[in-house]
Amino acid sequence: MFASFAFGLQSTRFSGQMGRAIAWNRQLIEMIRVRNLAFTPDLPTSASGLNDPPLPQEGTPESRFLSLRELNAPPFLNDLPLGTGFRRRIQIRRLSDDPGNYHYRIVQILVTVYWMDNGRLREVTLKALHRQP
Repeated sequence: MFASFAFGLQSTRFSGQMGRAIAWNRQLIEMIRVRNLAFTPDLPTSASGLNDPPLPQEGTPESRFLSLRELNAPPFLNDLPLGTGFRRRIQIRRLSDDPGNYHYRIVQILVTVYWMDNGRLREVTLKALHRQP
């Protein structure tokens, strides 16, 4: 009986964290799309605060988590609160490398939001497409 109660509490906490991660994901994608960040001045680099480096494969889950960028890292410094307990990885890529191709004006935005849950690294990834106006 106690085990089922503990499992229920853990499931409720996890679903709350998952819901917040999805909300942060959606908010980041919308800010990128509304501000047209994927096309200013050209496909963003890691220096622009977009196209974040990959998640390290080695190390403890905690050290891997801490190597990621905060949600409010550039270019979202004044847009998101500090200390959310979530971190992010953003990847933006064109669908075509050929400027003459229609798909050159379309990018894929891939946002992954990470958090720690009982010593385990958790993540939620959302993907969106955006067309250059």
